[in-house]
Amino acid sequence: MRRLLLVLSLLAGPAWAEDGSRPLWFAEADLDGDGVVEAYTLREGAESSVDLVVTEGGQERVVPGAAWTGGAFGQLPELDVNEGGSLLLTSMNDAIGRDRWRLVLTIAHREGGWRVAGITYERRDTLDLASWARCDLNFLSGQGVVETDGGVREVEAPAAPLLWGWSEGNLPEVLPVECFG
Repeated sequence: MRRLLLVLSLLAGPAWAEDGSRPLWFAEADLDGDGVVEAYTLREGAESSVDLVVTEGGQERVVPGAAWTGGAFGQLPELDVNEGGSLLLTSMNDAIGRDRWRLVLTIAHREGGWRVAGITYERRDTLDLASWARCDLNFLSGQGVVETDGGVREVEAPAAPLLWGWSEGNLPEVLPVECFG
């Protein structure tokens, strides 16, 4: 009987949130430096998106539609904490079709709030190897770089938006048009 319970517990998936959504990814860090570790969770959101849930001191705040998901291997978002103490939210399409891309949002606690501190977006065409781009915007410094098959140019980046107002739908507003090909 114990073996059966052990096997069943190992096969059990992650706990479901109270609202019935399934957690997809989890990270912990003290980004605001107050000595209390925050929990960051990605949960299934509306169609083709995930929500980012920030939990601190029992309080939850949700960023609906924080990132895209295709729901298949190579299209699932990820969360990580970098060595600088910022949260990295990655969405991608590394699996289906000829257009492959990877988008990393850098999330940091600055000026009293969580902000989208930067975006790195890379795209490539698997059939036309000369068609590619890499865009790196630092919203904290206001500087960015766009690299394409046509060359490199520096661009101005907008101010760091608050995390709570962010959604993946904001991308066309902040990324230069060259990033999209």
